[in-house]
Amino acid sequence: MKDKYFEIDVNVNPAQFRLMTLMAKYTYCVWSRGTGKSWIVAAFIDEIIRTMPRCVITLAQATYGQALTKTLPSTFKALEAFGYVRYNEKTKQGDYVVCRTPPDGYLRPYEHIMDFSHCITFSNGTLLYILSQDGNSRGPNADFNITDEAITINKQKFDEEVAPTNRGNEQLFGSLSKHPKPRHHGGLFVTSAPYEPEQKWILEHARYYEEERGYNLIDRWNSVVKLQMQLIDAKSKNDAALFKDIWNECVRIRRTIQPFVSKDGELFHLASIFDNIANVGFSYIMREYAIMDKLTFMVEILNFISDRIEGCYYHFNEHNKYYNATNDVYIREFSEDIDFNFDALADGNSLYDADCNANKPLELCFDWGSRASFLEVAQPSTYDFATDTTFIDRVVDNTINEFYAKRDENDDTEVNVIIDQFCNYYRHHVNKTAVFFRDRYGDIRHANSKKTYNEMAIERLIKNGWQVEQRTHPGIEPPQHEKYLLWSYVTAEKDERFPIKRFNAAKCKHILLSMNNTKVKEVQGKFQKDKSSERNSSIDPLDATHFGDVVDKRMWTKYGHLIKKKYDFVPVRV
Repeated sequence: MKDKYFEIDVNVNPAQFRLMTLMAKYTYCVWSRGTGKSWIVAAFIDEIIRTMPRCVITLAQATYGQALTKTLPSTFKALEAFGYVRYNEKTKQGDYVVCRTPPDGYLRPYEHIMDFSHCITFSNGTLLYILSQDGNSRGPNADFNITDEAITINKQKFDEEVAPTNRGNEQLFGSLSKHPKPRHHGGLFVTSAPYEPEQKWILEHARYYEEERGYNLIDRWNSVVKLQMQLIDAKSKNDAALFKDIWNECVRIRRTIQPFVSKDGELFHLASIFDNIANVGFSYIMREYAIMDKLTFMVEILNFISDRIEGCYYHFNEHNKYYNATNDVYIREFSEDIDFNFDALADGNSLYDADCNANKPLELCFDWGSRASFLEVAQPSTYDFATDTTFIDRVVDNTINEFYAKRDENDDTEVNVIIDQFCNYYRHHVNKTAVFFRDRYGDIRHANSKKTYNEMAIERLIKNGWQVEQRTHPGIEPPQHEKYLLWSYVTAEKDERFPIKRFNAAKCKHILLSMNNTKVKEVQGKFQKDKSSERNSSIDPLDATHFGDVVDKRMWTKYGHLIKKKYDFVPVRV
């Protein structure tokens, strides 16, 4: 401690350093997993606290529960590393209080606040106000906005309700003050790569690279990702010379796409795990590569920007197929019971999910693969979370979660791993009945095991206290052409005999990636899923049909009988 300040050494990776040194009013940060997104959110909060004391920062999220369980735990873990300490009622010391009226001695924000139940207040009067699009999306006048997992928000609603509140206090921090702050009335948008058409709005902010520097940033970035896939392949083959050549080429291209602030004061920035390799190590990258299918790895770890392919096997209504659903009432009550302990809030379970009815059975469907195994969790309902509609005589088939596990080459432990993941997440489920949709390939006996995958999975579910009801679809696999017709009727949503199909976007990202990147092909007048990617050992990113297969099997088993009299024509694609 020196006088009235103290020093803390903070290590940053290259991506974090660039973002903090390039002063932009609006920053759009599209980073992969493991790159340090939470650190950036914390760093911006810290900067605003120090440069604009007594201001209001809005934290805009799709749901209140998302803020409490996803954003805030990791953000405040980073803030603690910066030296922030939560207020202690006994010692009367600390830098911030959570969702309560600030104690005596704390300054108050310039904006008059009556209710602090959605606020985190810092000792110098700066206020972090939590906004959620499913509740209080109209907050007080703000000086800066932060949106974490930005692709999950409804952008139109954000522009109508949150953006207009970023106003006022020009005489304090803005153009009318003696020392204007460059970030005043700006914003930070942090997210992983978009994977749905409605989420691609954030990529529009990268256009200035082409307008001002003459190149398409996304195309050039994706070319680096493809090279990095070759780099990983060279590493796995211990080809040091090839690894060096590819590494140098990646470095060369990255140097041509250095981030910069646009003429309008915007910064769009891409980063991947390679920007944080000094902290996570190459072994982490290789481990994740071994676990994931190629497309998931490219999007989640290398930040590949994926477009929905032309000629897709599935043809959803783009506006209604997915939703966000957190049980905000429960999360709020639980948060108060544990005094907003962010570490405890980060330990998620099914009680956080509004689309999971704890008193009804869960439907499970598996795809036991040679490299990895996949699990879809579904629960039919009469409520459509996407359109906020309740139906009387129509089923809404909700895919509410997904799990996957890498196969261990020495034994079949991936069965135990994936079942244990499921049982742990749904440990509080009241009706422990699992409707088990058998993968027929899971009935094949393997030389190194006395039991099949299905038998092992059912046995472990029962061991964990679950009752199992089995369902089996006819044939080894759902017939491709008929299954294509089934999806045509389901996605059209016009025939009331067919269910309405929905996906939890926050929980089922890999399923949506898989289904959006599965091609259709025509063979002898019939439609089939193009599964060539599963047999392709190249870097083709369309190696992602497994999760789609798992959804297909359950849908065909439940609803395939509805189209058996409709084989004579193909409905118009919508």
